[in-house]
Amino acid sequence: MLGSDEHDHGIDGRPKKVRSLYRQDSTSLLEEIVGKGVTLDKKDNDRLLLQSLDEVIDDLLGKHVRVVFYDYMERNYYFGRDDIPQHLGDFLLVLERTFGKSGKTIERAIAKRLCTKLSQE
Repeated sequence: MLGSDEHDHGIDGRPKKVRSLYRQDSTSLLEEIVGKGVTLDKKDNDRLLLQSLDEVIDDLLGKHVRVVFYDYMERNYYFGRDDIPQHLGDFLLVLERTFGKSGKTIERAIAKRLCTKLSQE
């Protein structure tokens, strides 16, 4: 799990893969919104989620930080931006681990932006 220190490490010291990062004991606000399937097509939900992520991170931290964060996530947790809809729980944990308590603030901002986009569809 992400919160534990037990990882299968490769030669370079990085975890070989992200394994079961998702906390099954709680569902986040963002996961609730995405899980509702408000739009007709899952691809639409995924597209709106990724747009919301990009916009919020750009607004709060800047485009450069967004690019660096996605690169960091891909190198260290082995899933990229386009994989986030399928690994939303993992992404939220990475967000929290990377930004600390501010990760929850970023998550709430993403959820709010996504709700706005879903209501416009």
